[in-house]
Amino acid sequence: MRKKILFFLFSLSGGGAERTVINIINNLDKEKFEVLLILGTDQNNDYIDLLDKDIKIKFLNCSKLRFCATKLSKYIRVEKPDLLFSTINGNNIVLLIAKILSFRKVPAIIREANNRTQSRSVTRVNKTLTRVLYNRYSERIISLSNGVKFDLVRNFRVKESKIEVIYNPVEFDKIQELSMDKVKDFRKNGEEKLLIAVGRLVEQKDFKTLLKAFSTISQQINSRLIILGKGPKEEELKKQSNDLGIGEKVVFLGFKNNPYKYMRLADAFVLSSKWEGFGHVIVEAMATGTSVISTDCESGPREIILEDKYGILVPVGDDRQLSIETIRLLKDDKTKENMIAQSYKRAQDFNVKKIIKEYEKAFMDVK
Repeated sequence: MRKKILFFLFSLSGGGAERTVINIINNLDKEKFEVLLILGTDQNNDYIDLLDKDIKIKFLNCSKLRFCATKLSKYIRVEKPDLLFSTINGNNIVLLIAKILSFRKVPAIIREANNRTQSRSVTRVNKTLTRVLYNRYSERIISLSNGVKFDLVRNFRVKESKIEVIYNPVEFDKIQELSMDKVKDFRKNGEEKLLIAVGRLVEQKDFKTLLKAFSTISQQINSRLIILGKGPKEEELKKQSNDLGIGEKVVFLGFKNNPYKYMRLADAFVLSSKWEGFGHVIVEAMATGTSVISTDCESGPREIILEDKYGILVPVGDDRQLSIETIRLLKDDKTKENMIAQSYKRAQDFNVKKIIKEYEKAFMDVK
């Protein structure tokens, strides 16, 4: 008999946590698991078309996440799942409250997707809710990196015994296939070097520092920068590009379901984040055969890159060092090619075929 898992997210917007859930759902052994995906809204579901067609999806039609708990509790009672699963702190809190309201003793596994203390926006109320709900009403907490686990234990007083670290699964074969698609809305010019950055246009990703660094890079190297993503900082970042005199060299292409074909064209992928949970996009870039430069932010990048072994780490918010290391890499083809070969092998450590077995074990072990 298959184990029925109810997955909950407010939406499948274009973030790493949402992409990870899709990778998990699509790759679970369907002979062992039955999947029901509950989404809080039918809006802004950028990734929904990436789900396998046989996945059962229900919408709660909530205007905001906090209004989903009661409706979700009714689905828990009606569907009678064997296990509950969610990711991202807000979703996790709503799921656990819904579990309480359902009056059903169904086990719950929640996944913490970020080093939230680094955001400096966690309230006392949220800390208390996280500590109480995670400790009392979840059977297991999956942390996507050791850094996130440390944050949960130290700053939210979550029981260490409940936490299991499972790195993000990356669909290695699919990324390689998609990376070969033809790019139709951008053309690389002649001898120019191409940098790429991918992520939501929000404070966390610190594209401001990247643009400052690129203004220096572009003065020394014939280069352009592609930024893939959408978000509230878009107009501000475009204005900054123009103010720095690099407006014609920075291309904002918006959100893309297939960022891999753009990564394949690039000479280097750059992550400029102030903080991360894991840095899923780093591994994706590695899988396309692209060299990686990342800030040494908490948490994740250091666990992937391992002290500059598979990429280059630079201090957070340091545009000077970011520009120096990027220029050095772009001018040294031998170092770049060696890095690409090593990081390509490293990406396979996160292959979904390997990681999904860890998730399946976690799902089966929880009773």
